[in-house]
Amino acid sequence: MPSDRKSELERELEASQHENAALRKTIDLLSRQVYGRIMPGLYVMPTGETDTAESSRPHGILDKTAGTLREPAASYHVSEPTSVPPDFPSDDVKLELPSSKSAGMSVIAFESAEAVAVRSALVRRTFRRAMYAANDGSGSSAAAPEPALFSDPSGGGQMFDASFVAFVTDYHLAGMSFRTISERLKQESGLVISEVALRDLVLAAAEEIAPVCAALVMRTLPDWSNLRRMFEEAKAGGDWLADEFLQRIHALCELEDHARIRAERLGGAPEDLYRERRAVRVESARIAAKIFERCREMLPAQNPRSPLAEALRHAVEHEKSLSEFLYDPRLELSRANPETPVADPFAMLAICADECRMRGVSFRVWLEDTLVRLKQPDPPPPGSLFPR
Repeated sequence: MPSDRKSELERELEASQHENAALRKTIDLLSRQVYGRIMPGLYVMPTGETDTAESSRPHGILDKTAGTLREPAASYHVSEPTSVPPDFPSDDVKLELPSSKSAGMSVIAFESAEAVAVRSALVRRTFRRAMYAANDGSGSSAAAPEPALFSDPSGGGQMFDASFVAFVTDYHLAGMSFRTISERLKQESGLVISEVALRDLVLAAAEEIAPVCAALVMRTLPDWSNLRRMFEEAKAGGDWLADEFLQRIHALCELEDHARIRAERLGGAPEDLYRERRAVRVESARIAAKIFERCREMLPAQNPRSPLAEALRHAVEHEKSLSEFLYDPRLELSRANPETPVADPFAMLAICADECRMRGVSFRVWLEDTLVRLKQPDPPPPGSLFPR
């Protein structure tokens, strides 16, 4: 090929590459304006043998038989440290106390923290946390709640806020592997973060909300101890109607205690306990029947999402299981063990995601809000953070 012809082709190729780069920037800009982010599928992602093999098998499948979320057997590897592009979009958030809590105080300083966050798109968000001092010179001070931030597991000091962690967790529970999420983040926003770091961030989130997940799992068990706790939460929330049910459940517990005490006085043999239980459970059956009757009467008039309605509905739906102890003296009134550990954090997250789905709640929104609320100086009890 003549040299002049070759040079002409090289110039055309170079011009085409520049044109494609400019077109890509235009598409990126329009995508961010319309969708808030660069939409997947606008470009053909690079594929290879590993990607093809990976896409042919699901990641993070919920094993219905074992009740746990299984991770792929392939080992994770750190490809490169986390890095944020210098031209990453940024914004600023000011964290302040409500006027009712900052009365008589003035802002004297701001404590700053920077983290990668997700809003309509990925951003570098600066949190400015207000610090207060009393105006009367007494030396009293206060501070706005800390933002819910997670350290970069791969090191380097980068921080991620609750929205980013919830974003990654939601995608992973939907079936996307951490490797795929890592690749998409790099291609769509320029954020470089390894699959290992993403996995560790999700595990950190699972650890934070573990008390909420454990309470949610225990709450789903048809057991009188769980039902009592549900009515106690309703009463703590200001619903005095729950007290009627707490009194009746207390009466059931007293009858069981009396049977046990009398059996111990007679020698404590299993036959003694069974005989005493049969004697008291005639009255227990009457009390339990009244509880279920009142639950059915009151349920239609309650707000479906209120704690009291959840307790009433739980009793009605599990009446048969809750009544089993009445007919078998070998059974305890309550068999739930709140200390039972649930080892798999991914399974706990999957249970919370399923609960959100059943209630029509966005799991990603719920998780972000829960992580933020748990960061408060006096976090609310786990039962109050269930998906509503």
